[in-house]
Amino acid sequence: MHCRRATAHDMPRVAEMMLALTGEHYDFGDEIVFVAEQAVGVPAGFVSLSLRPWAEGCDSTPVPYIEGWWVDPHARRLGIGRALMNTAMDWCRSNGYAELGSDVEVGNRPSLDAHHQLGFEPTLTLQFFRRRL
Repeated sequence: MHCRRATAHDMPRVAEMMLALTGEHYDFGDEIVFVAEQAVGVPAGFVSLSLRPWAEGCDSTPVPYIEGWWVDPHARRLGIGRALMNTAMDWCRSNGYAELGSDVEVGNRPSLDAHHQLGFEPTLTLQFFRRRL
């Protein structure tokens, strides 16, 4: 398995993976995207980073932030998610960043566990609200 920066050729597959993750079509904009290949040219997972001006619970600014992290179900439990996150963290360090932010829905136990196993520490618990107008 090999992790690398995504190319324009990879982005349709990455968009499919993000759709599987979020259930919505997504615009990656200026995000930094890495893919993991199990076979040459065939992404089995991705991680995408944005640079946010700030992130809840982080001390530095700007903060690289995980916007999406997903591995094909058939490729899970093989270290691909860890390899993707390590690639993202290496990129952050090599670009002078001291922190990496992320978020997980409170009920998503597998993702919470994965974040803990990779050394992420919880910062804040928030309840989001909306009011229809």
